[in-house]
Amino acid sequence: MENLVGYARRNYLVPLPEGADLETINATLRSDGLTDQQRIMAGRTETIASRLEVERTYLGPLPSHPPSFGPLVEVLVHSTGRVRFQTNDYSVPIQSAYQRLTLKADPFRVRIFAGEHLVAEHRRSYEKHQVIEDWRHYVPLLLHKSFAVPWASALRHGELPATFETARLELVAHCSNGNREFARLLELCLTHEVSAVEAALLQARAQESWSVDAVRQLLNFAGAPQVPPPPLDPAQFPAYQGTTAPADLSAYNRLLEVQS
Repeated sequence: MENLVGYARRNYLVPLPEGADLETINATLRSDGLTDQQRIMAGRTETIASRLEVERTYLGPLPSHPPSFGPLVEVLVHSTGRVRFQTNDYSVPIQSAYQRLTLKADPFRVRIFAGEHLVAEHRRSYEKHQVIEDWRHYVPLLLHKSFAVPWASALRHGELPATFETARLELVAHCSNGNREFARLLELCLTHEVSAVEAALLQARAQESWSVDAVRQLLNFAGAPQVPPPPLDPAQFPAYQGTTAPADLSAYNRLLEVQS
């Protein structure tokens, strides 16, 4: 096995492979490994792939879940709502400030836990001195400090659709507390999909409504189950099933009589 690791390192990892992301590099390495299975090792008469098929019958089953690997460290949340891992800062919910949390990293993701509860997850960055933020982590703070909304880095570098910034500018133009209203709009994204909030926002703007409450009502209406009312059952209303005599309209003819 050690010889195989050395062979793979020398042939596939020297020089270091390059790619757009780790998934692309892993796909290339997998392809190289499958190609190598057609090789016939010294002293053998069959390909590696043929030998592997024989060995599969003696191999045990794969684990039911992938093994956990990668660094596991305790981190301190700073006042900015971030934790540091290998020179990079990752955001967590601002409510966790000054707490000690557990960070688990694998080659692709960084996950941060409070006990067994997952509080934050980010794509792992291999660059140096980067700040990786999720704007959702700061919404409770922005509700109390709405003056910081225009300059919040998590919003400026976040992945919000451009529609939201347009709405913020319109809210500021139409409301004295427009930035706070925008923070309330972001709060809706904590309980609804961003795409759903955006659709409700566009609908409200089309109706020239600048109220976040209108967006909330549209979301509630869109999320309500559209169940048609059941048809009326005549048997449940026996009083209406009987026949009645036609009304006597002769009394109305007296209105035509000339009063002397």
